[in-house]
This record gives sequence, structure tokens and C-alpha cells, in this order.
Amino acid sequence: MTSRKFVDVVLALLAHFAVGISWVAVAASVMGSLDVLRRMLMNSEFAWDTGRLPQPWAIPLALVAAWISHRFFLWSMRRAGNGKLAWGARTIAWSGALLGVLLGAYLWTPALLVGAQVGPEAGQSRPWGPLAWAAHHARLALPAAIGLVTAGYLLLSRHSPIVVIVKTLLRRIRGRRGAAVAR
Repeated sequence: MTSRKFVDVVLALLAHFAVGISWVAVAASVMGSLDVLRRMLMNSEFAWDTGRLPQPWAIPLALVAAWISHRFFLWSMRRAGNGKLAWGARTIAWSGALLGVLLGAYLWTPALLVGAQVGPEAGQSRPWGPLAWAAHHARLALPAAIGLVTAGYLLLSRHSPIVVIVKTLLRRIRGRRGAAVAR
């Protein structure tokens, strides 16, 4: 492998990493903001504090980082592919978003009391409504939904590295078989 090809591969790997990490940051920031709303629905208390997750103002910064990482990805993949893009960044972005959502759901603040909204004054509570139950189960439902989309992109999309590699291998196998039959 020439030194130029080695540099191209390293740049492409860095671009994949940058896209993934930037979407982890976007998803974790959004999950921090959703945690505030989730706690309001479940606990009947308002605290503008995301706890262990990024603050809401981190969302625009993470989106800018995602945009820059996508530009870097396009440049590095075209450089590695001699002007041709082998695959897109969508699958890597969805994979990063899935990791961010999983991290955010894991770090979400638990309900004070499952099934009852506990008010700010001691002793006041009322049963949860449908939105509070939905907020409670979002810890599992949201990662599952993002996981299904990510799996779909990973297994079916023309932007998936796995799909591109499998198609390339199948073409090579068919080409070898055709060459062996022609002899």
C-alpha cells in the first residue's frame, strides 16, 4: 500500500469516527432536553437541569459539529475513492444517534414514584395520565425505534458499508466463476 493510499484510509476512518461521535453528541443533547420534559410529565416538578446529560444549548453546537463532520466525510471518501463516493454517511450517523439515544436513555432521571405524580409539596400526588406513562416507557421505546431505523439502514441501504462490501464480494465471486466457466 502506498503512503497516499494509507493516508486516504486513515482520513476516511477519521471521518467515519467524526460523523459517529458528532451524532452521539446531537442525540445525547436532545435526550437531555427530553429528560426535562419527561420529568415534568412524570414527577409534576419543574427543574431546568439535565443532570448528567448535556445542556440544551449543546444541541446547536453538536449540529454544527455534525455538519462539519459530514463535509469532512464527503471529502475524505471522495479522496479515498478517486472522486467516487463508495457509500454515504447516513448509516454511520444513525449508528451514532443510536449510541447517543442509548446513552441518554440510560442516564435519564428515574421517576420519583412510578404511577403517581408527586407534587412539590409533600403528600400531594395524583395518578399518571397517558402522557406520563408514555414518558416512562420512552426509556425503552425510543432506543428501540432508533435501533430499528439503524438496523434497516445497516442491512438494506445503499449507504451502508456492509451492503457495499457484500455486493462487491458477490460481484468478485461471480466474476471468478464466469472466468472459470469461460476457460
